[in-house]
Amino acid sequence: MFGLLSRVLIVLMFVTGAIVIGYALTRLIAYIIPYPLISEVFLWSGAVVLAAIMLLGMAYSYVYKGFGAQADITRSSSAAGNKVVLTFDDGPSRNYTPEILKVLAEKGVPATFFLVGKHVEEYPDIARQIVEEGHEVGNHTYGHITVPNSAPPQLTAQIVRTNLIILQQTGTFPPYLRPPRGLYDMRMRRIAKLLGQELILWSLSSQDWHPRATTRGVIRRVLDRVTAGDIILFHDSGSLLNSEGSSRRPTVEALGPIIDGLREKGLEIVRLEEFIG
Repeated sequence: MFGLLSRVLIVLMFVTGAIVIGYALTRLIAYIIPYPLISEVFLWSGAVVLAAIMLLGMAYSYVYKGFGAQADITRSSSAAGNKVVLTFDDGPSRNYTPEILKVLAEKGVPATFFLVGKHVEEYPDIARQIVEEGHEVGNHTYGHITVPNSAPPQLTAQIVRTNLIILQQTGTFPPYLRPPRGLYDMRMRRIAKLLGQELILWSLSSQDWHPRATTRGVIRRVLDRVTAGDIILFHDSGSLLNSEGSSRRPTVEALGPIIDGLREKGLEIVRLEEFIG
């Protein structure tokens, strides 16, 4: 009860602060522009719009960048030297995961696959292949749920069920946990700690999930932005619900050139275990 009250107070504090700042900015605009042109409706509507933008920005920054120390969440590593990590979400997939594994084998590099439980049930042989070929696996929930919108029993079941499925099918307990879409909450952080799993996000997205993603675009986005210590996000499945969905062909075709480009930059691709120590 106390935890819920504290979270409500924190949210109210952020909302109030955003509205105050938004109203101050609209007042500043009214001061610069002749006042007859500015109505009270503009002042308050402008304050609400600016407050909403600021709150969205803060929420985005919190989820993808974090505020302050978050020792239980790994997004990147400033202590990793010249190392980077390749990660793949949403698989396994019959259409794309075997081709990605083939490229990784040809290039001799490891990766970490964050597996969706229902896909492991559907393609257990591919999940086993991932582990047998020396790659790491992580938990990406059973049904690719939106964590903050999930009831506590559902969230716990999604994580525990997927851990058991991965363990049963591959013989490996997943040491990592990644929330779908990068959206997590304190409940997920507590569950991860209880189960001994590390929450892993990312610092660079290839944006291969975009419906208009192209091979060239994926290559350029990664190689133009990558820095030492990055955890790079890809996807090896277009299936999030009941169909295969978006194509991951650009990911398959871009992977080889990206690996070559990373090496040309002097970056070493390593297992997540080595990356985070």
